[in-house]
Parts: sequence; structure tokens; C-alpha cells
Amino acid sequence: MQFRTWAAAAALAIVLGEGLHAETCNLGLMASLDMTMLPDGRFAVPVSLNGKSFEFLVDTGGVYTATHDQIAKALNLEEVPVHGDIYGSAGKISMAAANIASLKLGQVELKDFHIAIEKVLSPVGDKAPPSPEADRIAGFLAPDLLSLFDVELDFASKKMNLFSQDHCAGKVVYWTQGGHAELPFRFMNGRIGGDPHIDLDMTLDGHTVETMLDTGSAGSWLMKKPAVQIFALDEHSPGVVASPYAAEGFPAFRKQFGSLSFGGLAVQNPLVDILPPLMEQAYRMSHSEKSRDDPIYGDNFRPEEFILGMNVLSKLHVYIAYKERKIYITPVDQH
Repeated sequence: MQFRTWAAAAALAIVLGEGLHAETCNLGLMASLDMTMLPDGRFAVPVSLNGKSFEFLVDTGGVYTATHDQIAKALNLEEVPVHGDIYGSAGKISMAAANIASLKLGQVELKDFHIAIEKVLSPVGDKAPPSPEADRIAGFLAPDLLSLFDVELDFASKKMNLFSQDHCAGKVVYWTQGGHAELPFRFMNGRIGGDPHIDLDMTLDGHTVETMLDTGSAGSWLMKKPAVQIFALDEHSPGVVASPYAAEGFPAFRKQFGSLSFGGLAVQNPLVDILPPLMEQAYRMSHSEKSRDDPIYGDNFRPEEFILGMNVLSKLHVYIAYKERKIYITPVDQH
């Protein structure tokens, strides 16, 4: 989960197969990538950078596709500073950028792609401390790249499929003849809008919560402010226990809720961690009152109330139609 207060344009060319340019009711499969499932429940896919193979975490809650500075040095990328800030749930993130001549996902090639370079990249995400699988992950794929495609997450088959966005609206659920949930979503607003975070409304124990779909988070998170204001929860409430993510300076706690529902589907007894407001605190410390709070000139920095992570998403079959701004969902084993 990351938020930006800077923008950068990516000059890119996508090498497409013939016949995928005109809209058709047939889905055009562009790449089918094997998922490598990590011990914490998240997943990575193969990525080629300038002809060299790596594994990248898939992070729909990120901002910019990124690698870390050791990989950038190994590839002899020329780093340039960025003007602005990136914030994750643990606070402010140090970042640079570079152009990479070729980034490939299967047979799809993006040329002269503007990639971010994190000075301290935790490949298990900014929601958890490092773990033993960290060394195998060279970076993460974020919505600046993912939103160029329709993205199917087929956890039963351990495949992430990328489709052309040129197809008839709504004609995407090919894997089942049964029912499915069809959920409209929106992107973030304000000056830091343009971030293609997937924001939608879900119902947690009878309360509507603004939700971000985040494959980069192993668990699901509720921000502390709505935890208090909507659910009257704190660390002393009945049923609340210490979160395994809790650490010095990161006072997280956990509760098992009764039900999370969306579009006629429901996940029972989801475990949810309550996230401390470190992102907002870091943002407020780095910005003047006018740049924070002015209704016209301010950045309108407002994280979503709820983060839907892989502990729930892995139970679903998900198709993200970025151009339509809709998500299509079935249970993971529905065929």
C-alpha cells in the first residue's frame, strides 16, 4: 500500500500480437505468468529487465513499479532523483527513478519504461518486517504498469493472466457458467489522484468501509481511525489481540470479524489487523498546514479505511478490468 505526491510519465511501447487493437468480444490473452506463492501468502511473477530474469511481487496497492538500488546498479541504470514523496503504511519511503530499455512480462515488452528505485525495498511489502523469502524478490509490479491491461488472478491454477483491454464491456467471466460478483470501483481523487488504486465499498460486520484491493499485503488491514470511530475498537476491546506484525514503533493489533461481504459474496471470519496511523503522521510532519489541509491547493491525502489483502483475496478468483473500472469475482474453486 503506497501513496504518491509526485508524478512521472512513462514513455513506453507495448509489443502486441496482431489483431488485438480492434475491440472484439473475444478476450485477447497477452501473457500468462506463473505465480510463485510466498510463505506469507503473497505471490511473485517472472519479469525480464534488459534481458535478465527476476521475480517481482505483484502489488495492486503500490504506486510505481519498482526495483531496489542493488538491481539498478547491477543493470547499470542511471538513477535520477524524484521531486516529491511516496508514503507507505510504515511512513515515508526513499526513492529515485531510472529509465529501463526493456521490461518484459512473457511476450509483452514495454520499452523505455520509467521504473522507480527504492533505496530500502522490503520485498515482503511495507506492511511487514523482512522475512526469509525477501532475497528472491527483485521488485514489485504496481498499478502504473498493471492498469495498462486487464488482470486475471487465478489462484487455483497459480496464474496471473494479462488481457488486452479491447473487448466488449462485461464479457470477461470465461472460467465459469455460474454466477459472479460484478463490482464497480473508482480511482483515488485529488492531486495525488491518478494513482490507479482500486477503491470500492465492502461491508465489514454490517458497516460499509472504503476498501483498497492490495495484493501487496499479506493480511487485511483496518485503519485505526475507522476502527475507533466505526467499530469502537482499541487494543483493550474484547476479542482484540496483539498483531504478529506489531513491533517497536508499529503498535498493530488484530481482531477476527464475523463477515466481509461484497456483491452478493461473503468471506466468513476474516482476520483483520488494525494499522497504526504512521503514514498520515509522516505525511503531516513533511508538509505545511496549507499543503496538507487547504481545500483547493492541498494534496487531499486520505488513505482508504480498509485494505483487502491476500488472506482474503487468495480465496477468490479475480478479474480486474481497469478500463471498465470493474472487478469480477467468484469463489476460487468455482468453474
